[in-house]
Amino acid sequence: MNRVKHSVARTAAALTLAASLLLPSAIPAGASAAAEIGAEEIGGASEPIRAAVRVHPDQVVQDDFLGVGVNVIPANLMKGTTQFGYTEAHWEMDRKRILTVRPKVARVWFQIDWMEPEKGVYTWDSPEMKGFYAYLDAFKEAGTEIELDFGWKNGSKVHDWFTFPDVPQAESAPADLDAYAASASALLKHLLDERGYSNVKYLTFYNEPNGSWDYEVPGDQQAYYAEMARKASDRLAADGLRSRVQIWGPEESGAPAWTQYMSEHAGDVFDAYSFHVYGESYDGLGGQIRTRKNFVQGKPVHLTEFGWAGDNDSNWNAGYANSVIQAANSGVGSALIWQLNGTWSPDPFGGTNGNYTMWDSLLLGMQPRKTFYIGGLLTRYIPAHSQVLKVETDSPDVRAAAFKSPDGNYTILLESKEGAAKDVSFDFGSLAVNKTFAKHEYRSDVVPEGNAVLPESSGSFRAGTSFRDAGIGGDYSVIVYTTAPSATQVKVSPLTPTVKSGDKLQLSAEVVDKAGGVAWSIVGDKKGDPKNKGAINKNTGVYHAPNVTDETYVAVKAASVRDPSAYAISLVKVLPRSVPSTVEAPRFSLAPGPYPSAEALFLTSATPGAQIRYTTDGSTPTESSSLYTKPIILNNGSLALYKAKAFKAGKKPSGTASAFYQIGDVSNSPDGYTFCMYEGQGRCDFQGEAIVAFGADGLFNYKVLTDGTECSADVFGDPAPGVPKRCFYSPDVPEELPVVTFYNAGFEKPATSSARWGPMTNGWTFTERAGVQHNGSVFQAPDAPQGVQTGYLKTDGGVNGWFSQSINFKPGTYQMSFKAAKRMSFGGTQTFDVLFDDTVIGSYAPTTGEYVLYRTEPFATEGGRHVIKFQAASTTGDNTAFLDDVRITLPVQPEAPYAANGSFETPAVADGEALAGPTAGWSFDANSGVIRGSGGQGAPRAPLGVQAAYVTDGGSFVQSVEFPAGTYALNFRAATGGTRAIEVRVDDRVVGTYTPPAGSYKAFGTDFFTVDAGAHEIRFSAAGGEGTAWIDGVGIERIAIPEQAEIGNGGFETPAVTNGNGVKFGGTAGPWTFAATAGVIRNGSVFGAADAPEGTQAGYLQTVNGAPGEFSQEALFPAGTYAITFQASRRAGFGGQQKFTVYVDDQAVGSFAPSSGSYAAYTTDRFTFAAPGKHKVRFAATTTTGDNTAFIDDIRIVPAPAPATELEPSAETDAAPGPEAEPDAVPGPAVEPDAAPGPAVEPDAAPGPAPESVPAP
Repeated sequence: MNRVKHSVARTAAALTLAASLLLPSAIPAGASAAAEIGAEEIGGASEPIRAAVRVHPDQVVQDDFLGVGVNVIPANLMKGTTQFGYTEAHWEMDRKRILTVRPKVARVWFQIDWMEPEKGVYTWDSPEMKGFYAYLDAFKEAGTEIELDFGWKNGSKVHDWFTFPDVPQAESAPADLDAYAASASALLKHLLDERGYSNVKYLTFYNEPNGSWDYEVPGDQQAYYAEMARKASDRLAADGLRSRVQIWGPEESGAPAWTQYMSEHAGDVFDAYSFHVYGESYDGLGGQIRTRKNFVQGKPVHLTEFGWAGDNDSNWNAGYANSVIQAANSGVGSALIWQLNGTWSPDPFGGTNGNYTMWDSLLLGMQPRKTFYIGGLLTRYIPAHSQVLKVETDSPDVRAAAFKSPDGNYTILLESKEGAAKDVSFDFGSLAVNKTFAKHEYRSDVVPEGNAVLPESSGSFRAGTSFRDAGIGGDYSVIVYTTAPSATQVKVSPLTPTVKSGDKLQLSAEVVDKAGGVAWSIVGDKKGDPKNKGAINKNTGVYHAPNVTDETYVAVKAASVRDPSAYAISLVKVLPRSVPSTVEAPRFSLAPGPYPSAEALFLTSATPGAQIRYTTDGSTPTESSSLYTKPIILNNGSLALYKAKAFKAGKKPSGTASAFYQIGDVSNSPDGYTFCMYEGQGRCDFQGEAIVAFGADGLFNYKVLTDGTECSADVFGDPAPGVPKRCFYSPDVPEELPVVTFYNAGFEKPATSSARWGPMTNGWTFTERAGVQHNGSVFQAPDAPQGVQTGYLKTDGGVNGWFSQSINFKPGTYQMSFKAAKRMSFGGTQTFDVLFDDTVIGSYAPTTGEYVLYRTEPFATEGGRHVIKFQAASTTGDNTAFLDDVRITLPVQPEAPYAANGSFETPAVADGEALAGPTAGWSFDANSGVIRGSGGQGAPRAPLGVQAAYVTDGGSFVQSVEFPAGTYALNFRAATGGTRAIEVRVDDRVVGTYTPPAGSYKAFGTDFFTVDAGAHEIRFSAAGGEGTAWIDGVGIERIAIPEQAEIGNGGFETPAVTNGNGVKFGGTAGPWTFAATAGVIRNGSVFGAADAPEGTQAGYLQTVNGAPGEFSQEALFPAGTYAITFQASRRAGFGGQQKFTVYVDDQAVGSFAPSSGSYAAYTTDRFTFAAPGKHKVRFAATTTTGDNTAFIDDIRIVPAPAPATELEPSAETDAAPGPEAEPDAVPGPAVEPDAAPGPAVEPDAAPGPAPESVPAP
């Protein structure tokens, strides 16, 4: 996972497992079974499911399961985090949590610049190394073994000597492998021999080198990684260290080919192999493990990263417990959770808070995430270096794994599916365990609390050859039964108190799971200097605060008397006392911590007339620091430690007060507006003219004002009485004020560099198969028509995505509009419905990679909250639609002319049925009508929405349309179940006759027709042939015939290609639509093409994996004779010669095979149209083998006035005549044979997997 940029999320989606509910016969408890918990104790009125878990003590799955561990970026005591106010006292609380969860293995991340600021110069006492040692000390005390991840990001100190010059410096692999190996050996020697960290057992290198975020190198990355590992291994051997550590790798994610490569090319180097998965289902993980175990020739495999982003994402289908059960039972050597705690790394700066953590930085609050409770249960109680025993269960509603520790204790991990209560028997066969099992249970309804206490013992069972637990509830739960001692834990209260210098504070504590009292002490107090951190009565817990001049944090410890290793920390904040000669310290109006959206911060001092100065860079304020004069707006996405100090002449300056704020980017305002003030608390400040929104909860009043305003109902009126309101402003004054306000209509939040999927809420609530994506994302979507992000709806695995928003409406009638496009690079057509509450107000199926404006049917409301929902409706395949610029307006009358109800979605017809007679806009006779779905007629799926019209023998349907005078064409889609033809008329004129394809829809366009202003009748009728024809998507297009035909974006300059490899794959670019193996390149791309002859970009056609590329666009041609000119070259130095053909409609007008890496000019044969019309220009690769690429630029349509024979119109495509080509009318360069192959520099041309398939971060 990418760990330096802010929170690149991985999917938490899980594949749904179908499990039949079986009721197994009860298995009697063994003769020695003792304690039981009855169903009546859990309040279950229904009979619980009986299930049995059979443990086979004599059948060992694996001998040395290292245990469940964690990943750690050890940066809490480094500048990245301390700059925000993190102190040694905070560390004591983090350290206590490490000792609570006691992970069995910790993969600790390490940057070489922490120890080696200059090549070959090692600095063991740098601030970063001291912060690193603190973690190693805590892990050593916890009994945790260390997997040292040597190499990750590169800090700026090493950029000039460590990195490759043409690679992003923070992400570069080491350029000097011998120096890298020497550094690895020096660090291990220092840690093992000089600092005594004997728990450093395992060595690995970098993170996910198969990706593009942590290990970049020119050339073959797999070979370079294998060589790097070999160099390190050889150097460790030469220095006498190789036998003291195991080498693991390659730490790949979703790339088992990397594991295979390391096994085949460096099998003598690697002692074990490591891989990562995220959001994987129970069965899916089993497949991932088997794939890798097949490659490694019997060596251990370790799951060194797994996790879920959302705090409620871990569940029966895919979660922490079932991943550990699957890993242990499949012979995986360890399972390490990503990640222990959130932090901010110093250089390069980045944060890992917000998801995937057991707890976030304590600066953001004391409360851990639910992951702490389930993950901590697994890390604490699954024993280290244990035997995994074979387990069998007889119910699909329970899973289990069993472990035997080296000291002879037994532990069973049980996962219980949500549903019915369970009565579970545990049977050890003929083995009499003769021990008592303690029960520790995680339930999904756990309420996180700042003391961070793991689930305590909730029952005990004396076991002979078996025991029984009849008290497992119907909620999803994870239970650990263990004969090892339960952890002693301590709770303290208050957890984060504040006290003034010299005052006393009463603290209290409670010992959990074991009886006894506590002894109080102050962590780090200097002996003989009781005023340093205050004093505490070790028996009573009364704390006497020290004298301080600035606010100070002190860690006070309450340790169990019986087990001093168990303790709790109270993080005491000591403030300066009030002194008459000293200015009172500033107070902050907001409590420190995270906020979802922008806030206003007020600073005050109790000393009248005091000036408050503040800083945001961590420095102590002085009299020259920023002067506080008005509330400080904490803008969306900001992150800062505010320090403030008060000054007044004749008094001593106050002490320094501070508060850390992390402001999220959750929508709570109209799109594009900035928060500026709370209601009644001051002015909304801005310069010049702006539009101001005043309100809350989706109800806003708007005014256009100049140079700021008071934020009050006196100015705006009250749109939401009784609700606290806010002001937001935008300098972009719209022509029309919003009718209804809702949030994140343009899907610009949360900001992402690729894609972000649900579950999440930001204005919209997204499911796991819906989300937002950025221009240039893995989806290869067309650029957003508004902003740089769009929403998306995805269907895969039979599961449909949706997103929705609860919106506050005023009474009225409304209509929604939005823009939508289809994913062209992968998958099929996504159909989706738009719902107002439970009513479908529109059904849609975008079929092009270009964004099209859609409008729903109007809908009415008496006011109040209603839910708008976009729901994917596809049932098969992997399909994605992109949506943007959602608006709610008053009903809009379409611009004339328009065909009302052109997609036949009104009225709604029962599924599988047909409706004849008049409908909205249309009149049908007895042999025509509207169908939904197949309509009982075997119709294919409607291309637009879910309904279509039909005609059969003698049938027709008609609509009268008001036309302004002009020239037009009708566009529609049609299919047939036989050979039925369709005739289209405007008034009495036939404008086209068509025979659609059988079983699938095809797009048609009529002849152009010219009409006078007024009402004209459009009629679709059954013509010749047999069977039924279906029609959908009827539209009227106004035709403006140009003087000269033109190619749009003939130089491929739009959109600008900005990604790192200089390639845009598939999708659209202006009017062009590209197959997955075609697209746009910019100068300097990985293809190595010559510079574009026109502008800085060109198109390309590639053949790879047997898939030839093509691109096309429709152009409007006046009558006349034409040719197409362009410039083209081949890819030099790699692959073969790419041949391609240029088509106009379905007529080839020239075939070409550029033979040079330099661009040359080409011209097609001439072609003629007798009448104006639309025609498709298509460039299609014709080479079907090898990896071949041609580059094309500067495409133009030119007149070719020489006479040519005309073709008759084609009823199967466009009604206007197709072209006839004249052979060799304007000859181009000769076709030449294939060139010799060269070395590969290949872009990723093949369509990628759906983003849920463990996408790169």
